[in-house]
This record gives sequence, structure tokens and C-alpha cells, in this order.
Amino acid sequence: MTPHKKGRKWEIIYRIPGYSKLFTERFDSEAEAKLRCAQIEYAKQTGTIAPPVRKEKIHPKTMGELLDEYVELYGVGHWGDSYYSLTKHRIEDYIKPAIGNLLVKDVTPRVLDALYADMLNTPAKVLPGHKDTTKTISYPVIEKCHCVIRSALNQAVRWGYIPSNPALASMVPKAPSKRRDVWTPAEAQKAISVCTDPNLKVCLLLSIGCSLRLGEILGLQWSHVHITEESLQDNSSVLEIRQELKRCDKEALRALEGKKRSNVYFTFPETKEDCKTSLVLKMPKTESSIRDIYIPNSVAQALQELQKAQKAQKKKLHGLYHDFNMVIAQPDGRPTEGRLLDKDFKSLIETHQLPPVVFHSLRHLSTSMKLQYSGGDIKAVQGDTGHAQASMVTQVYSHTFDENRRRVASLMEKSFFRQEKGKADKQDSGDEENGEDAKTEADHKDESARNQQILRLLDQSPDLADLILALASSRTDRSTPATV
Repeated sequence: MTPHKKGRKWEIIYRIPGYSKLFTERFDSEAEAKLRCAQIEYAKQTGTIAPPVRKEKIHPKTMGELLDEYVELYGVGHWGDSYYSLTKHRIEDYIKPAIGNLLVKDVTPRVLDALYADMLNTPAKVLPGHKDTTKTISYPVIEKCHCVIRSALNQAVRWGYIPSNPALASMVPKAPSKRRDVWTPAEAQKAISVCTDPNLKVCLLLSIGCSLRLGEILGLQWSHVHITEESLQDNSSVLEIRQELKRCDKEALRALEGKKRSNVYFTFPETKEDCKTSLVLKMPKTESSIRDIYIPNSVAQALQELQKAQKAQKKKLHGLYHDFNMVIAQPDGRPTEGRLLDKDFKSLIETHQLPPVVFHSLRHLSTSMKLQYSGGDIKAVQGDTGHAQASMVTQVYSHTFDENRRRVASLMEKSFFRQEKGKADKQDSGDEENGEDAKTEADHKDESARNQQILRLLDQSPDLADLILALASSRTDRSTPATV
């Protein structure tokens, strides 16, 4: 077995006992070829010779090919239906048109920085059912696209296409921080009082009183509502949150179904032909979203009234009512989609000149009020909201109302500034000259603590106020000398 030159390579050809075909290997130099010949001869003598392992040739990949592979091998096994369809939209409409033909090995932080800067001036894709607002791609969408690219390139590193991930060093444009607009409690009370649509009113009550997401409200079925006369007496009426209503992309549903990862409980019959989406009842957003919530009595009574109205509607329509057992249902019994409720909510705001907010802001309002009313019991509020992390309750969903801030300022005035002013007045009036001992700081603290305790007792038992006043009056009568 002697190496011979073939083109620019050195080639060796040899046989292996038990194999009929010849084996060929090529090397860059004669020295490498001779070394391999020696290894083969030694392996034959020791009986350890085996066919050479062929190295898989990795062809250069474009970003478009990588992203397709990323969705097929990684995405289907890790994403839910919403993230799947949204990620496909971002890849097909924003990422591929810009860098889809670029080789993965040629992607650098500079390339990605330029991509994100250009996106800020690129018109946004108008999705079916949406109005053309001639807006450019928003900061949140750019950030989501960056997350997709970064994750795909992480997989490219794992698969051996590139040695490192350039997206880790790229700079994503930072969006100006903006706080969600939220109604005050007084504005929310006004909205509930002026709302004449029974469905919308119950949705307002469920969002504010039970901290539910819109999909959770619209996905409620009567079998998940537990209200009795006894539960109304002891405030133990309960809602079971086990599902949400959502319109999902059929391609995403099929992909997850193929991997046996579908979380759809029920698919509603279609009303249109050739529809690319399906209306379904599916598992809630996260595992922590599966929860039981105690219902305020006012909300429970509104639910009872709505159920009575639905029963009357069923009798009125006879067999024309599509009974899916939905709490929030259209006049014919079919479920109410979020876009329809958003339209009614916007109409309510415009008709009664309420501050413009989105429906989800009611969940923020609910969280903020529950934090206040519970004395800051974060875990109790988290149990209602269904957040996986308690930080979401305090950092994202809690809001400070001007009314509460004014109350804090008033308490500061009463508890601190007036006391300081009182101390100064006593010093100026010459209390020391009259021989009166000034109260120590400890005495003031004890007195303040006693006063706070008294106020708490009076709040808990208002009847005590009459008793205290009566005792004070009798003591005054005994200490006052009788006059003739």
C-alpha cells in the first residue's frame, strides 16, 4: 500500500478483511498519507482494523435555511401555539426578507445592529383583519425578532455551524419606557354603573373583582362557576380557572399535534370556509394560571342574573340556540371573541367620556386595589392573578393612585409635621417655667401606639364608640361639682 498523488491530494487505497469493496482515503500531504498507511498495517496485524468513519460534511447554511431548521427541530418541541405562530410571522415577514440570503458564518454584530436600525424605518406588516395604519416596526417587535435570531444562532453553535453567537454582542434599540394607563377606582365604578350591556358588565366585574385575563373570562363555562345561597352568606363562592378562549393558527395547532404537544380541549365549529384559524378552548397561559378564585358577592349576584337571562334566551330561541355552556355568550349561544368585547368596551368609553384604556388595564387596576386592601399581602394577590412570579405583581401590575398619594401626604401631616409643630409651640410657651415635665420621646411613641390601637378597634367595632362616649360623659358628670 503506497500513497500516490491525485490532483492536489495524496490518496491511499486498501482492503479490509470481510469487505469486498476497496476503501479510499485522501490527505493534504504525503507524510499524512504514509502515517495513515502505517496505522492501517498495524491495525491489520492486531486485528483491530475497521472501516474509516466518514465525517459528515457541513454545507454552508443561509440564515433562511437555519431559521427553517430551527423552527422544525427546536420550535415545535418547545413553543406553544401562540409563540409558534408569532415567531413564524416574525421570521417570514421581518427577518428573512432582510437577512434570509446571508450565510450564517457571515452574520456579525455589525450586521445585526444595522438590521435593527433599519427596522425602525421599515413599514410594519399588516396582518389579516387589521387596519393599515402605515406604522413602522415597533420597538417590542424588534426586540422579539432579536430574541428569535439569538435563539436560532444559539442552536447553530450547538449544531456546529458557527463557533460563537454574534447576537450576544449586538445592540438592540431600547424602547422609551411607558407606563400602562389605568383607571382610578372611581372611574371604574362609574364604568360599571353606566354599563347597560349585561355581558360587558359581567366582564368588567370579573376582571376587576377576580383579576382575570380576558381570555380566561371568555373561556369560562357555567360548570366552573360555583355559587349557592350558602356561599353568598359566607363569601365562599368560587370560580375555577381551567381554560381560556383563543383563536389559534391552524398550522401551529397541526405542528404541535404532530409532536403530541397540543393543549386544546375543544375546537368550536367553523362558521366560515377556508379559515386559517380555529376558535378553541385551551389550557391557560401558564400552569400557575390554573387556580380557584373567591368571588365577591356583587360579582356572584351579577353572574346569577346573567345565567337567568341566558336560560330565558334558550327558551326563546328553542333549538336555534347553540349551547356550549359559555358564561359570556352571544345571543345565539356561540362564544364571544376578544375583538368583539374590545369593540364594545371602546364604545362604552367613548359614549360616557371615560379615560381611554385597554381592557387588560382592568387587571392592573384589580391587582393594585387588592394589594392596597390586603395590606400588601403579595402572595394572596398572586394567588388571584395567577402570575408565576410575585415580582410581576409588584413591579408590573401594581399602580399608585393619586388619591392614595394624597392620603399618604395627609397622614404625614397629621403624624409628623403637626406633632413637630406642637413640640415647638410647647417650648415657646414656657412649659418648663410652669414646672411641667416635657414628655419623653418614649411617652410620645406609647401614646401614638395606643391611639392607633384605639382607631383599629373602632374600625372593627363601631359600636364601641357609643360605649366610650357614654363612659366619658359619666366620668365628666362625676368630676363636675353640683351647682345650686
